[in-house]
Amino acid sequence: MFRVGSRYLLSIVMVAAATGLARPAKAQSDKPAADPKSGATVTSSPQQPTDEIDPLKRQPTEKQKKQQKASLKIELSKTYKKWLNEDVIWIITDQERAAFKQLSNDEERDNFIEAFWQRRDPTPDTEENEYKEEHYRRIAYANEHFAAGIPGWKSDRGRIYIMYGPADEVESHPSGGTYQRPQEEGGGETSTYPFEQWRYRYLEGIGQEIIIEFVDSCMCGDFHMTLDRSEKDALKYTPGAGLTDYEQLGIGSKASRFQGGLEQLGSGPFSNNNTSKQFDRLEQFAKLQAPPPVKYKDLEELVTTKIITNLMPFDVRTDFVKVTGDMVLCPSPSR
Repeated sequence: MFRVGSRYLLSIVMVAAATGLARPAKAQSDKPAADPKSGATVTSSPQQPTDEIDPLKRQPTEKQKKQQKASLKIELSKTYKKWLNEDVIWIITDQERAAFKQLSNDEERDNFIEAFWQRRDPTPDTEENEYKEEHYRRIAYANEHFAAGIPGWKSDRGRIYIMYGPADEVESHPSGGTYQRPQEEGGGETSTYPFEQWRYRYLEGIGQEIIIEFVDSCMCGDFHMTLDRSEKDALKYTPGAGLTDYEQLGIGSKASRFQGGLEQLGSGPFSNNNTSKQFDRLEQFAKLQAPPPVKYKDLEELVTTKIITNLMPFDVRTDFVKVTGDMVLCPSPSR
């Protein structure tokens, strides 16, 4: 029994000794190693994993894809809205605007914009579109010269300049001051607000010798297009000042200017003509609000029509003899 127990105890002692020797070795291995030359302690950092995913190559989730798609759609919609409501607002026709708003996707919008400029290209056989380049040049010029609290392209002068280009003649009174009225406006001398008169020799669809007047009645640089040529008269509401020729002679009264009508011009040698030309001025003003006509219609849709005339044939004959300017002789019907 003693022998077996001694052997058993001897085995336990040997195992304990081996365990005691292993622990210091492990502790010694955990300590930072010392540099044999400098004596400094050297620590080793844990090794970085090499299987991390590059953020640029990481696949977006479905939610991120939807957000990116929505953001892109918003940016593209802003681009098309700017093109419609700023770039071509003064030259696009009502029919073209309505057609553009009915488009359902960006590909159709891009094709529409390309066709829009092609319809107006004076030289479709070349790569350059002179009309488009001139249009954006006019926008830049208007923003530079006609801005007054609002972008230049929004102002009346900017709109007319973008639509019809530079005027053939410009009469500018940037500070107002003393002004000798022409006889068509009653004559006489007065003082005016700043104003400009643009003269175009010819505008297609409007007529010849077109004179457009812009008045800065607020003295703030905002020149607006006006129908009433008396709007520039700074003394219009001052009694006894800025009288016309007839008013100075006592033939006319300044109070008669405010008895109604399109314009409040004083009486003069040609004041009767102003009344007869009111409708002409209204017509011209209305035409200037519309976009200019498309000159080059080669790309317009072809429409096939069939017209049948003379379904019920009949003849009409009128005979008369002019006697005077107010009297004619015509045969009376007889049975």
